[in-house]
Amino acid sequence: MPRISILIAESTCLIRKGLGAVSQKLENVEILQSVSNKMELCDIVNRLKPDILIVNPNMLDSDCEDLKKPFIKANKMSLVLISDDKSNKDKYHADAFIHYKDNQSKIIDVLEEIVNKKAENKRTNKSNETLSSREQNILKHIALGLTNKEIADQLFISIHTVVTHRKNITQKLGIKSVSGLTVYAILNNLITMDEVK
Repeated sequence: MPRISILIAESTCLIRKGLGAVSQKLENVEILQSVSNKMELCDIVNRLKPDILIVNPNMLDSDCEDLKKPFIKANKMSLVLISDDKSNKDKYHADAFIHYKDNQSKIIDVLEEIVNKKAENKRTNKSNETLSSREQNILKHIALGLTNKEIADQLFISIHTVVTHRKNITQKLGIKSVSGLTVYAILNNLITMDEVK
């Protein structure tokens, strides 16, 4: 399971240290840093690029209001708010909410859910990264039921090149059957179920 990095931003020392201690009880989690000064928050987030930011909304001043935007498209950072006002979750488009009065098991449940989602996204992204864009394109055509010749004709490449890419794909993924490659393509959003013949 990939390690998930967490940054905690809270001005109150007790809450910051407590969240750090609770977060360390989770598996495959690394606490990058805790931040108590909202002036440093944007710089630290942009420098460390954590997977998860646990933050008090008071730390998100006007300069940091769009803190999450640079990471949304790449799905790099989840935002977890610590507050007594649940409406802040919608205001900041947070992925999760922790109330100050929540007990340890509730906090762990909330954080575990976010950590598991991040780990799954990292696994999916990593498996997609193992294939080049050309290999992903060839895999898509294989999963759609095209023969080597049909793929070569559609992509304007030689049959030999298609065969070489197929060998590389099966070697990288460890999947040899067309049905297995099709399942992989569906699970990794290269094709949809509706596209399969």
